[in-house]
Amino acid sequence: MKLLKAAEILIDKIKKDYKNDIACVVVMGSYVYNETHSRSDLDMYFVPKTERGFNLQKVFLIDGIGFDFWAISWERLEGMANHDERITSIITEGKMLYYGSEEDLNRFNEIKAKALHVSDVEKFIGKAKEQVDTTYKKYFKLLNAGNISDARKHAMGIIFSLTYAIALLNRTTVKRGRGKLKKEIMDMELVPKDFATLYDTVFISNDIDMIRKAYGQLIRNTEDLIQMEHEKISKPVSFKDNVSGYYEEMINFYNKIYHSCEIGDKYTALFATTELTMEFEGAFSVTEVSANELPDIIGAYAPENIDTLLQLVHEHQRKIEGLLENHGVEVTVFKDFQELEEYMKSL
Repeated sequence: MKLLKAAEILIDKIKKDYKNDIACVVVMGSYVYNETHSRSDLDMYFVPKTERGFNLQKVFLIDGIGFDFWAISWERLEGMANHDERITSIITEGKMLYYGSEEDLNRFNEIKAKALHVSDVEKFIGKAKEQVDTTYKKYFKLLNAGNISDARKHAMGIIFSLTYAIALLNRTTVKRGRGKLKKEIMDMELVPKDFATLYDTVFISNDIDMIRKAYGQLIRNTEDLIQMEHEKISKPVSFKDNVSGYYEEMINFYNKIYHSCEIGDKYTALFATTELTMEFEGAFSVTEVSANELPDIIGAYAPENIDTLLQLVHEHQRKIEGLLENHGVEVTVFKDFQELEEYMKSL
């Protein structure tokens, strides 16, 4: 079958009746790579310029092969060019068969140039991390899969997200997918540890627990790789500059913990302990000081003996105060409201 005939029929119709409604027609996929076979379809899309142009959307069968006259708006293409979708390669790898005007051609080429502009390393690292974050819901479903069918389905969902994340980290696109996806990823510069072995597990194993273990590790390894790349471009922020004025707010968490321990309120104690820990981890993470220097007050929480937590939180506060003093961070303290009033008058 001459697959391109479908595109030719569409283009003939555009030229005859929709010339002012369609900006361009683009083919992509196996046809572009000259890898079609007897069961291949024709991957293609067109960009409408008017609402009327969307009338040409149609999915249909010929000789058992599915075809799709797929309409994509300029706005969606702009999003793809920003690497907001996995399928950016339909822009970067697509072959234009028709354009309505020089203006349409120029607009498409501008969008393609945007998609190919990948110099912003930090942007792509951020996008890669966002994709990894989406795997946790899928991994939760994998952990709770009751049969091999569900396990494979959720593992495949993780594959889609992680390979997209890896492509983003490499500032490129997933071009081929499916049977060629593993090699495509392995040919990239930045690849998670043990990717090939872990990736293969869902394809070669019937053991649900083995699939769970492998894909949990694949998520962690991908996260580690992204973190390493992020650290390469991160410039530490001065501890003094970043936490100046911070302790004055955090002291209220200490007070909540002390009060809750005094009255035996284990709920507030654990909430406030966790919030305090996360606040300091966030504040320290971009500085030269590690939050690991602080006592583990969450680990010290014991519902049957809350005094243990109380003692360690006091140590935690003393440690924070020592770090502030050692790094020259001044803490603003007024002895009373009168002193505050005098300060306000001086402003």
